[in-house]
Amino acid sequence: MNKQLEVSNLSFRYSDTKQKAIADINFTVDEGEFFCIIGQNESGKSTLCSALVGLVPFYFTGKMKGDVVVLGENTRKSSVATLASKIGFVFQNPFNQLSYTTVSVAEELAYGLGNLGIEREEMHRRVERIAGLMRVDHLLNKSPLELSGGQVQRVAIGSAFIMQPKILVLDECTTQLDPLGSEEVFDVVKALNGEGITVIMADHDMERVARCADHILVLDGGKQVAVGTPAEIFSDPSIRQHSIEPPDFVTIGRRLREEGLYSGDITLTEEAAITAAKGALVR
Repeated sequence: MNKQLEVSNLSFRYSDTKQKAIADINFTVDEGEFFCIIGQNESGKSTLCSALVGLVPFYFTGKMKGDVVVLGENTRKSSVATLASKIGFVFQNPFNQLSYTTVSVAEELAYGLGNLGIEREEMHRRVERIAGLMRVDHLLNKSPLELSGGQVQRVAIGSAFIMQPKILVLDECTTQLDPLGSEEVFDVVKALNGEGITVIMADHDMERVARCADHILVLDGGKQVAVGTPAEIFSDPSIRQHSIEPPDFVTIGRRLREEGLYSGDITLTEEAAITAAKGALVR
């Protein structure tokens, strides 16, 4: 596997604070991987996501140490505009994503393409495809100022997808969506990942993380606690010390093992835990 993103000894302190927002972060992400970042509020997830796409330290100013290398490009030596064609970003607050300089959703989706000089015919093709994927095709002629929070979220995510980046970073990007809408969006994200797009996602839904992630980074107080597979992370009881609650099916599986009702590995999939529970009921 080719490494698409490398983070080495990364630390950052915002200019108006004395404490580091993130400190000594180290990890790599391979091509086509689904990589998740988890941690409680104020653990450094958003700061790290911003650093991966070059917004730290050029947009959010402060003191940065270490390096982030995206597809061979060191973010210290590259502009945010240059990085945007390689790594897309979906903000936690979708209202920060849209330009609000356009008169329609269609123009908003195409906004970044215009900056890249994409031909009009190709723009139309991409807008139609992304609008359908994000289920906003019925809103294409509507003003972005007239959208609900959930609709803005979908358009914001679409505006990142439409640039066709090789890596997509999502910072808890379903805050404005109901559970059904959230799952629909992540079905799209997972489908894009299946097509080869590398996904880096900060999220608080542990069931979704366990289901989607190839590897997980755990943050606490801006520091790196652990990096590993979902099975490695969620099967470690000490994870609770960092305010991380394992998925329910892991908790159920662990309890069954403690009671001597199951001896298999129940940390890998939800289906395995269900099988274990059924077996316990038969007994």
